[in-house]
Amino acid sequence: MRKHIHIYHRILRRKGIYALAWRSILRLLIISAIVTLIFILIQSHINNLKDILTTFLQQWNSLYVLTLFFVSETILGLIPPDFFIVWSDTTKHPILMLNALAILSYSGGLLAYYIGYKIAAFPKIHQYLKQKLSSHFATLHKYGGFIIVFAALLPLPFSTITMASGMIEYPFKKLALLGLFRILRFYIYATVLFQLF
Repeated sequence: MRKHIHIYHRILRRKGIYALAWRSILRLLIISAIVTLIFILIQSHINNLKDILTTFLQQWNSLYVLTLFFVSETILGLIPPDFFIVWSDTTKHPILMLNALAILSYSGGLLAYYIGYKIAAFPKIHQYLKQKLSSHFATLHKYGGFIIVFAALLPLPFSTITMASGMIEYPFKKLALLGLFRILRFYIYATVLFQLF
């Protein structure tokens, strides 16, 4: 058993998985530190920042926000999910909304996979996306399922990775299983962000 772990460790190190994980975690820490610093600075000048944010965010219709989020999570993750996590804490049912966001994000990733898989039927679009996502193809070939887990948990473009996975016909069942880490991400981030705001 110990020998197998040692061999597996060497494979991961040779493939650069540890380096990729470290870069992703470092990026997450930097982004978190910047966001925290910005809000600390704002709160030092505005005493009732949370009340102002809550009043602003509560004016949004929940169905509209969830629809916008789903579209964003399907089409290349245009809006950072952290913003929506903060929004969920301002609603009447924060845990319910957080659950909805987590499921929608996961579903958006699966839909992005399907879009990527079916895009081959449109040669011009397929060629355009192939050029645009070429670095993601290389990353997928190099790291395989690890990159899907990292994209699910860390600030990497999850839907872009799942779309690229569909385009290279990565096994769907494997992607669906590894993609479940996306749901976990929402609870981890909410634990931090709900304390901040």
